[in-house]
Amino acid sequence: MRDNAALRRCITVVDDEPSALDILTRAAQSFHFDCQTATSAESALELFERQPTPLVVTDLRMPGLGGVWLVQEIKKRWPNTAIIVVTVGAEEDALLQCMTAGVQHYFLKPVHIDEFHHALQATWYAHLMRRENQRQKQHLEWIVHKQTHKLRTTFFSAITSLVRTLEARDPYTSGHSLRVCKYAMLLADYIGLDENSKKRLRLAAKLHDIGKVGLAEGILNKPAKLSNDEFDLIKEHPVIGERILRPIIHNRAVLSAIRSHHERFGGGGYPDNLQGEEIPFLARMITVADCYDALTSSRAYRAAMSREDALQIMHDGMSTQFDPHLVPPFIRMVRDGKKTAKLR
Repeated sequence: MRDNAALRRCITVVDDEPSALDILTRAAQSFHFDCQTATSAESALELFERQPTPLVVTDLRMPGLGGVWLVQEIKKRWPNTAIIVVTVGAEEDALLQCMTAGVQHYFLKPVHIDEFHHALQATWYAHLMRRENQRQKQHLEWIVHKQTHKLRTTFFSAITSLVRTLEARDPYTSGHSLRVCKYAMLLADYIGLDENSKKRLRLAAKLHDIGKVGLAEGILNKPAKLSNDEFDLIKEHPVIGERILRPIIHNRAVLSAIRSHHERFGGGGYPDNLQGEEIPFLARMITVADCYDALTSSRAYRAAMSREDALQIMHDGMSTQFDPHLVPPFIRMVRDGKKTAKLR
C-alpha cells in the first residue's frame, strides 16, 4: 500500500533572509507544493522531526550550525529526502560537502524562477521514481522470501521422507536419524550452543546417515559380522552422504559434520582419520548422540544395551572415540531423565 503522506507535494524551505524565504515559498506554492518554512538549520531540523517532507530547499549561509550541517543531518537520518541548495557565491568546499552528501541541485542567488521550477519538478519526479523502484524492489524481495520459504519447507519435508524411507529398509534402525537429531539438540541446549549452530546441527544430525542409501540391504541387515570388504563399503557412507547433499546444501559446517561423524577423537576413524580439534565440533556432537542411540537400540547382530551400560561405554571412550568435553554433559543430561524420558 502506498504512503499517501509521502506522495503529497510537500516541501520544506529554509532561509534566514525573510525576502528570499518569501520568494522561494511563493514560487513553490505557485507550482502546487505545500510549504513549511524555517529560518535556521536548527529550527528546520526540529520542524522536520515533527513533519518530514520529501523535498527540502535550503540556503547554506545561515547563522548557527548552517546549511551544510542541515543537509548532512537530513541525509543521515532521512536518506530518501531530496535536497536543493541555494547560496550566495560559489562556496566550493561547502558545495562539495553537500554534493557528497547527496544534494540533487544547487543554485546561486538570485534564483531564476523558471530554473527553480524545473529543478523542483525534476527532483519531485525523481523522488517518485525512487519510491516506485523501492516499492518494486521490496515486492520482489517479498516474493523471493516467500518462494524461498516454500522451497525450504518442501526440501526439508522431502529430506525427512527420504530419511524415513532409507531407515525403513532396516527395521532395526527405523527412527534412528530422528532420535540422533533429538539427542543432539538436547545436548546443544544443555551446553548452550548458539542458535545458528543449532540450526546446522539439526540438519546435519537428521541427514548424517543419508549416504547409506547406496548400500545393499544385505549389508545393512546382515546379522553376522561384516567382512572387511563389506565394512569398507559401510565406511564410504559419510563421503557418499556429503556427495549427495553438496549440490543442495551449501553450508560447509553441515556438510563437514555429515562427512566427519565417524571420526574418532583419538584418531583412527573414517573417512579422513582426523583427530581432536581437527574434527568439526558439530560432527563430534553427532558422534556422541549417534553412538548412544546405536548402543541403546536393538540391532540385527545384538540386543539393545541398558542406559547405564551404554553410558559406561561412552565414559570409557572419552578421549579415544569421543570428545572428552561433550561426554560428561551428555551423561548428566541422560541421567537427569526428565528431558530424555520421552525419547527412550
